[in-house]
Amino acid sequence: MGRRLIFGDLHGSYRALMEVLENADFNPSEDTLYSVGDIADGYPEVYECLAFLKDLPSFHPVLGNHDVWLQNWLTADEAQYIWLSQGGIRSVESCRKNILTGTEKRDLAEWIRTWPYAIVLEDAVIMHGGPGFILGDEDIERLAKTERSLVEPAPDGVNIPNRDADILLWDREYFRAVFHDGKTGKPGFRGAWSETKWLFTGHTEFGSMKPFISRKHKFVNLDTMAGSYGCLTLVDMDTHQYWQSRKSRKLYGFSTLGR
Repeated sequence: MGRRLIFGDLHGSYRALMEVLENADFNPSEDTLYSVGDIADGYPEVYECLAFLKDLPSFHPVLGNHDVWLQNWLTADEAQYIWLSQGGIRSVESCRKNILTGTEKRDLAEWIRTWPYAIVLEDAVIMHGGPGFILGDEDIERLAKTERSLVEPAPDGVNIPNRDADILLWDREYFRAVFHDGKTGKPGFRGAWSETKWLFTGHTEFGSMKPFISRKHKFVNLDTMAGSYGCLTLVDMDTHQYWQSRKSRKLYGFSTLGR
């Protein structure tokens, strides 16, 4: 039986993905690979990331907020300034460089549409952002089964969607509370999420190039800044052993910061 492996926010860093999978001796015919979302935007090989992952026999991603913006562009040519200015231009350039036809864009959008807001396993839950303080176990199980549409509400710089699903995509407060709880040693906070399963997320950078692992709260944050000046992290979901790439800015010769 193979391993259950999960990687953090990728943001178009195809070279980091290839390197970390090689470092972990990833076997696509035996290992199961998960993602916490945000495969899109940032470094210039977004399409290469998506094409490679789409062909893997056992790859299971959840949706990230940047992936929503990309899906909307692929489907309806929506290119909001807030998206383009936060790395979306790299996704557009990557698709155009690879000369995607209208049919290929629609097929890619349809594949992204199948990515759920959350994945619920027997002993673990995967989501991009966090459960916030109001979503409980039943809410997350419901959202994990929710069928998504080809065009979704997304922030445009003025309007902010207000759905339970957007908590899973955008929440940072749950992680911040876990992080703060670990630093202070004070009695823990309590949200609606029961913490009976391990929770794997990304979305929130926290200034470290090591994954954040809280055994007290059964929480793992995998965003080690591969989309900016950090590296990509791959974690064994059962043992918590992890592997990392070199920094993306070293692999590409530049950083996405300020670009």
